[in-house]
Amino acid sequence: MTNPPEGQSFGAQPPGTPPGTPPAGPPPGAEAFPPQPPKKSRTGLFVALGVLGLMVIGALVAGVVLTVQGHAPWSADDKKIEVAVRDFYDTLNDEGFIAAAQLACRADRDEIDHLTPEQRQQFDIASVTARIDDVRDIVISGDDAEATVTGQLTLSVAGEEPTTEDSTQEHLTKEDGTWKICSAPAHRR
Repeated sequence: MTNPPEGQSFGAQPPGTPPGTPPAGPPPGAEAFPPQPPKKSRTGLFVALGVLGLMVIGALVAGVVLTVQGHAPWSADDKKIEVAVRDFYDTLNDEGFIAAAQLACRADRDEIDHLTPEQRQQFDIASVTARIDDVRDIVISGDDAEATVTGQLTLSVAGEEPTTEDSTQEHLTKEDGTWKICSAPAHRR
């Protein structure tokens, strides 16, 4: 090993170190290792992957829920029929006959549109309380269907005693790919 020229040293020697021993560290002012470039932050990547993962999970959950509830386009017709019946009765219960008629088949909507003002007023003042327990015995024949609705349906008309049923037969038809309640005489069997 070579000693440095006189008066120079490679680094500070600890006391008691024999001459010619390599210095204990780098020369003064020099770093032990060359500087490393700063590490790039991956926080943005992890956040983006987390958001993407949540979106995928959300889409899967929504697809399953919509399918089970009958709202998805690929749901079975019997499930779509149940949803149509429940939506119709919920609207009937909450908003009345005229609003529910907008969810019915074209023939029913036409009948409502052609009511006299007196007939329309009777529909407006009548009230319905509906509680649907079950939609069952669904029979589908092409674009027509029937279903038995059980629960409690109470119709109240001014000046008359309320009438209550615990079961009713509903007729439905498929229009533009959507099942709709259809009570019009032309659609009854």
